[in-house]
Amino acid sequence: MRVKLVFLSILWLAAFGGLTESFARSKEVLAGADSASSFKRGDGGHLIVGSENDYQADINRLIKLRSHPLNELIGLASQLEAKWRQLDWNSYARIMIGVCSEISNRGLNNEQIREQSERFARVALSHSHLFLWEHESMLVGWLGYQRSDSDVNVWLRERREKAKYWLHALRRLEKDRDPSFDINDRRNQPSMRVSPPYETNLPPGSPPSAIKDPVLRARYESAIAENKRKSQRVEQQLPLLLHGPQFKTRAERWLIQAYSQPPTRTEELKRYLSIYVQDKTSRQRILSEVEKSSRSH
Repeated sequence: MRVKLVFLSILWLAAFGGLTESFARSKEVLAGADSASSFKRGDGGHLIVGSENDYQADINRLIKLRSHPLNELIGLASQLEAKWRQLDWNSYARIMIGVCSEISNRGLNNEQIREQSERFARVALSHSHLFLWEHESMLVGWLGYQRSDSDVNVWLRERREKAKYWLHALRRLEKDRDPSFDINDRRNQPSMRVSPPYETNLPPGSPPSAIKDPVLRARYESAIAENKRKSQRVEQQLPLLLHGPQFKTRAERWLIQAYSQPPTRTEELKRYLSIYVQDKTSRQRILSEVEKSSRSH
């Protein structure tokens, strides 16, 4: 069953050309919007997403600075963080993933580089409730470095802060993942293009405005809305199903390693686990490993 899931997921991702990009634009594509349109605000302040070109152009700007001094990259990163925070939160998260990647590629053994990649990851993660879990799980990975300061008080503060980021993502994984969701069930799979009612003789993906009959148009709009709901459901659940178990292992490993370092503060960890982790088995497993490691020191 797992092999089938992974195989189908690969085909699914290939067919859709990237879930985040295609789903974010599904409403505009189905409505026949111009793919080169720019970002703008619609009624009620809701974002209307235009071209993917703007996002890719900014990623290319980051890449072009690979041979430039670090301060130039940091300057552009700050500009992009402020820009995309005003446009679209999932695109913002993807930009910040690109920022952290470009910074860390210069060498995480360099303390300044590590500090900068962690700084931008923290900034992005402060908005994590506004974007998809898959982006949060990637960003928190840049907080994987354990102890960076010999000062005990600095280490204790850093450990507390990082633990909360890891635990927030872990709690969200537990909360958002639906074990009953089956990507292999065709009823859960959205269409690339919604077909208008047969009576219209219109091709799939036609704009609703092309249908004059109000009853048929309403039926088509309802089908588009249902397809969008399915798309959003897959976009949310697929990363949770595919990457959730691996992330859970990474998060638990980080917590065990971090809290096994003196001073262990087991009671602090126990308190955080009771707040963030519902799974009693996971809580006990983490605490047991920390206590075992503590006894060996």
